[in-house]
Amino acid sequence: MSSINSTSAIAIFVKTPGLSPIKTRLAKTLGQVAAENAYRLSVKSIKATVVQVNADSYCAVAEQGGLRDPLWQGLECIHTGLGCLGQRQHQIYQRLLQRYQRVILIGSDSPQLTADLLHQAIDTLRTEQFVVGPALDGGYYLFAGKSQLSQEFWTHLSYSRADTCDNLLAALPAKASLLAPITDLDTAEDLPQLHRELTALGAALSPQQRAVMTWIETQEKYR
Repeated sequence: MSSINSTSAIAIFVKTPGLSPIKTRLAKTLGQVAAENAYRLSVKSIKATVVQVNADSYCAVAEQGGLRDPLWQGLECIHTGLGCLGQRQHQIYQRLLQRYQRVILIGSDSPQLTADLLHQAIDTLRTEQFVVGPALDGGYYLFAGKSQLSQEFWTHLSYSRADTCDNLLAALPAKASLLAPITDLDTAEDLPQLHRELTALGAALSPQQRAVMTWIETQEKYR
């Protein structure tokens, strides 16, 4: 939900089931139905987390036709525009920077993301230009900034690689502060580590995060 007089915005990058391929690498092992179930649970978990933060939260939807999907209910939806992932990130980041002092971009692959990490990113941006949350696979689960970046910055990065985060950090015009690394749910092999990170949340585990844990526990081979 939008907050009153917020100076920060959070955009969750999402794809709409039925309109775009969802969790394709996970689907190769578990099947499309299971992969979409995992995706929906992950999105619900992240939505429940971002609304705990004093920021205006959005779903940045990849498809114009998906803006009214019930899965995004409760958050304002904005279209990412067309183009590659870099172009879409640039478009959302620049658009929100026109309205907010601080902008946070996150994906939909880390249901163990906590409000504490988001608060840390926002607080750090009071003194730093950029904050990055590295993913264990070499990507990043969060990018936060308060300074404009060129479209070339985003489009010259190679995504879904073991050196994506390192290259992003090297290309930034100022040194970024780093958050604790966590895992992205991309393949079935990520499930045990994701389960461990959710378990580590203990009493802070939300009902939506617990639902992700329960789903993982039904995937017997990957517990």
